[in-house]
Amino acid sequence: PHERTEGIISDATEPPNPEVFEAAISLDDFKNIDPELFEWVNPDEIRPGDTTCGFLKAPLGWEVEELDVVYPIVKTYVCVTFATQQPAPRGNLAVHCGGPGGLSLCNYAIWLDLDEEARSTYNIIGFDQRGMGRSEPTFVVPECAAQLQDTEGKLAVNYNDEESIRDAAKVYKEVHLNCWNHPGFKLEAIQGDGTSRAFHFLEYSGTRQLAEDIERIRRLFGDQKLSVYGISYGTVVMGSYATVFSDNVNLMVLDGSVDPNSDIVSRTKDDVRSKQQRLDYFIASCEFGNVQCGAPDVRQCINDVNRLVDWAGDEFEDWLSPFKDLLEIFGLRMYANKGIVMMILIQVIFGAYNQMSALCDAAKADDIGSFKDWIFNNLFGDNVLELEMTTNFPILNITQDNVTHYFEYNSESKPTSGQSPESDWPFQGYGQMAGVSSVCQDMITAQDMALGSYDEDRYVKFFQQLNEQYSGAGTQLPAKNVVQWYSSTYYWPNITPLPPIGNPFLKGIVAGQLYDPATPYIWTQKMRDQFKSTSLLTSRSVNHGLSNTIESLSSDRRCFANILRYFKNGYVDFSDGKVCESDHIGDSCTIQNILNDNFCSGTDTAQNVLAIE
Repeated sequence: PHERTEGIISDATEPPNPEVFEAAISLDDFKNIDPELFEWVNPDEIRPGDTTCGFLKAPLGWEVEELDVVYPIVKTYVCVTFATQQPAPRGNLAVHCGGPGGLSLCNYAIWLDLDEEARSTYNIIGFDQRGMGRSEPTFVVPECAAQLQDTEGKLAVNYNDEESIRDAAKVYKEVHLNCWNHPGFKLEAIQGDGTSRAFHFLEYSGTRQLAEDIERIRRLFGDQKLSVYGISYGTVVMGSYATVFSDNVNLMVLDGSVDPNSDIVSRTKDDVRSKQQRLDYFIASCEFGNVQCGAPDVRQCINDVNRLVDWAGDEFEDWLSPFKDLLEIFGLRMYANKGIVMMILIQVIFGAYNQMSALCDAAKADDIGSFKDWIFNNLFGDNVLELEMTTNFPILNITQDNVTHYFEYNSESKPTSGQSPESDWPFQGYGQMAGVSSVCQDMITAQDMALGSYDEDRYVKFFQQLNEQYSGAGTQLPAKNVVQWYSSTYYWPNITPLPPIGNPFLKGIVAGQLYDPATPYIWTQKMRDQFKSTSLLTSRSVNHGLSNTIESLSSDRRCFANILRYFKNGYVDFSDGKVCESDHIGDSCTIQNILNDNFCSGTDTAQNVLAIE
């Protein structure tokens, strides 16, 4: 058996099935791809173990000869991390790490997840999907960045205030209409009869078009079957590919699945319920002996704090106004918003566990003076809030197994990051618009999803009902954390919804985490139901995607070994429905992690490596 040296425990299995794998084309064949269809930036970097990128030159729409339509050409940036063994014995592996907005830097993340045997035998292929990164045209224009257009803070919604919700709806409507009319999205092509035909980029740049671009790359890169690996939104990408081009899929892993259907209403309701359930389970874990709670009855404490905030009302804005600039660094705009106040209190203040009981006692006694003193002493003391500033460099250094790997990115022929607010790659201001705003996520969701709202009253009522049912202990965070997805479809002029994702015959692994902060476990169940011949792999993890558990100390690391063996051996060697053990949520997470939808770190306790079959 092969073991990952970072502590992943691999089960002994039968040898790989050689009939599953077909070697990729040679490096010389990669170099000789027709540059009219795909052009490498630096073909000299096509060599074993290296990473290099180029541009797919694709028609805007899918070519259907009988329609006799000539489409404009768009460019999709594609990166390949070549196997050290060439031709790559296990073929090509297309990857997508999520988002929408995750870029070709995914190549490096997946490379690090694999062990040496898998790294040396797969060519890993990643994408800056249409509209993002170095691909052209780009979504990343100020007119489409709702958060940058919100100069008056109206997107800092108080979901207990109807007018506040209406104000946000008006912002989204105006941004979406202005975005749609941006001249950069209007394309033209001369048709066979000599006439000019107009096309709109935002009708041809969703997940369906990424699946089509992946198929174009598969054909250009040798026409062998393609193995696919999607994480988070990447499960929609690779699931869509497997739905539309199922005959061309070799191995498939979908981890941390997103809803395989295109109903934005049901997707939003699933998401908000999941975030409330994660909080409820953490609070309940205090009754199971959770050492991270900091108070004997956290549920009662939260209720008391919530009641006191209600009673104090707008006085909190006056208290915190001297710190407005500091709080805005953390994305907390200070307006008269009870949800913002509760978010600050619970996310940040409840991190001071050794003093938490004093806060709870003050709230229970309605002691507003002591409550205020506690806030100032703990939130704005010398050691509570610390900023860690990072700079976006073109070299990423990662030490693994006492070996430091150097990954070049954000340069002419290497993968794109684009996630740092300081990043001016691939163009000036890209990092601020793509990293600080949600423009990339919004553009994809708006195209892919159906059943969004075109009525302000309906929009308002929808969020009022969500917040009433799932208040997040008064923080309004469940509603706050899903508002972007639903709102991205509000007053969107023309959608291109995906077909239901799935195939009853295609085999592979669908994996999910019970207390995932980003993708509800119910979506994993739905994805498995759509791919009925796949095997379900469940972890009790509190993290997002099994690969995110690798660096932790939690016992759910073993789950990822199932995926690793599958990619190396070519078949699933566990029973459908396998459930992996994990550190208990109360031992892995703090209440800050839960309310901020953050990943949690495992403990250093002895690990239980058994799994429930």
